[in-house]
Order: sequence, then structure tokens, then C-alpha cells
Amino acid sequence: MKVWTSLRAYRPDASKPLILALGNFDGVHRGHLAILNPVAEHARRLRRIPAVLTFAEHPQRVLHPGIGPGLLTSPQHRLLIFSKIGIEMCFLLPFTQEFAQTRPEEFVREALVNRLQVKEIHLGYNAHFGFNREGNVALMKALSGRLGFQFYEAQPVSVDSQFISSTLIRKAIMEGDFERAARFLGRPFSIFASVVRGKGRGKTLGFPSANLRPHSEIFPPRGVYPVQVRENRFHLKPLGPEEFEFQSEIPGPWWQGVLNFGVRPTFEDSGLEVPEVHILDYSGGDLLGKTVEVVLYPRLREEISFVDSQALAEAIRQDIVLARRFFNGNKSLQSEKTSIY
Repeated sequence: MKVWTSLRAYRPDASKPLILALGNFDGVHRGHLAILNPVAEHARRLRRIPAVLTFAEHPQRVLHPGIGPGLLTSPQHRLLIFSKIGIEMCFLLPFTQEFAQTRPEEFVREALVNRLQVKEIHLGYNAHFGFNREGNVALMKALSGRLGFQFYEAQPVSVDSQFISSTLIRKAIMEGDFERAARFLGRPFSIFASVVRGKGRGKTLGFPSANLRPHSEIFPPRGVYPVQVRENRFHLKPLGPEEFEFQSEIPGPWWQGVLNFGVRPTFEDSGLEVPEVHILDYSGGDLLGKTVEVVLYPRLREEISFVDSQALAEAIRQDIVLARRFFNGNKSLQSEKTSIY
């Protein structure tokens, strides 16, 4: 999949016009798929290029610093899902205060029609864009007639009698309700994270762990969780100024594990929430510096401060017993067929 970080670097090909999905797509949930899947399907049928225009930052975080929502999925996570859906081109743009001043009609006319030369635009039913969020479905319908492109409005998707939204998914995750989040997402909830060097306390206790630096910003309540972990290999290969090729490899095998998310109160309680995972029966290579994907399942217990390291080690042993019991009772999770993309 080609990735562009600027519109000015793109040179349209009249023989391969774009069919474009426009949106933030944080979470890439089932509501978003109602926009993205038709883009891929129309492009296959018409022999055009299925494309997405989205932003590296959440626009509300730029417009309202310190108030806007945290990201459900990092830009790289979104790119991976886009590529699996069949999107062939993504314009991953920076969202800035200057960009936010662009009038919606100017954005559609100058950026989408004149610059990208799109022939078809897909937008969510409740989407807003441009200065003061003045752009919407009604404006896009009017502009399509004046500027000569096809427009498709994606209808809302409901689950549990609620229209799916990133806000509802954030709430479910922060409450630890992964099953509900999965119903909204259309796949199990997972996070991507870099494995970073820790202080080695887990190894000292007899349970070596991988310290994680998450790429996203929404987390469940503090505590201990059974998880599945795999290495996920992808990268952006530079092709030119502001042009990249997103490449992904076959992920590594799933491993079962136990993840602790919290402030590690037995040792430090710095207030900094850190996820670390102990992988059960691990026989793979060193994960330091690698990117892993972690699927979380219902919490085993809350985070607790123990009197000493011996009490903590015993609690970890019990956590592992409970995690194994969970996975033994859910055999389907152990199958490679449980791939989430």
C-alpha cells in the first residue's frame, strides 16, 4: 500500500482515478468498514484505486489540546488494517491548526477534486470536516453535482441497539468490557506496542517479562489480564519525498501470556502506568525492540501492592494458573484461525 504524507507530493494518473474514503477512522470499527469496504469493492469493479484520506493525529486533540480523545489505534495499526481490507493508497496527513481553518468547499474543490482528481468520495452519515466542522453529508451531496464526482453516504451500523462509535468503544475498553468492544470493532480488541528495556525485576522473580511501550492511548482498568501475544512485522519504506510503501510480513505465532497493567506499587508506584507481559512457555527469539500485538481478555484480578517480592512471586504463580485455566476453557483462542485480520 502506498502512503503519502502530503497531497502536494502526489501526482494523479488519469488512467487510474481514485475512489476515496474520507475520515479519521480511529479504531477502524464496523461503522468505518461500512465506508471502507464499498470503496474497495467499487475500485475492484471499476478498476480504479481504492484510497483513504485520514490524519495522523486525532483532529480534536489538535483543536482542543489536553481535552480531545486518546487514540484507539495508532497510525501504523490503522495502515495495517487498511491494507488487509484492500486499500491500495493512504493519504496520512498531519492535522494542524492551519489546516483546520480550511473551508470545507475549498478543501473538496482544491484538495480532493483538483489535486487528487478523485472520481468518487465515501463519507460517514454523521461526519463533519473543514472550518468549524461546517462540512457534512449535505454539503458533499451538493458539491458532487457541481464539481463532478460521485458521492456515497455510509449508513450507521448498530450493535446492541446502539450506533457504533469510537466513543462507545473507548468507554467499553476503559471499563474492561472487551467482549462489547469486540462486537463494535468486528474483531478482538488489541494493542500494538514496542518492547522496551525494563529493570529486569520479572526475571529476578522467576517470571521474565517484556516491558511494553503502547502505540495507542486507551487502556483498561489496572490489573492482571490473560493475553495472546505475537510479533507483528511491518514498516514504511521511503520511496521519495513524503511517499512511502507500507509493507507487512506474516505475523509470528500467537503465544499465551499474563499482562500486568498498572504502576507496580510493590516496587515504586511512580504513578506511571506501565504494561508488562510474561509469555507462557516462550521459546521464540529476543523481542527487545520488536513490535508486538496484544489481545486482552477479561481481567483476572485488580493490581495489588504486596508486602514483599516473595508474596508478589506467589501471586504471579497464581495468575499463571488462572490464565492457563482460562485458555484451556477457551480452546478456540489457541487456533491460528483466530487471526484477527
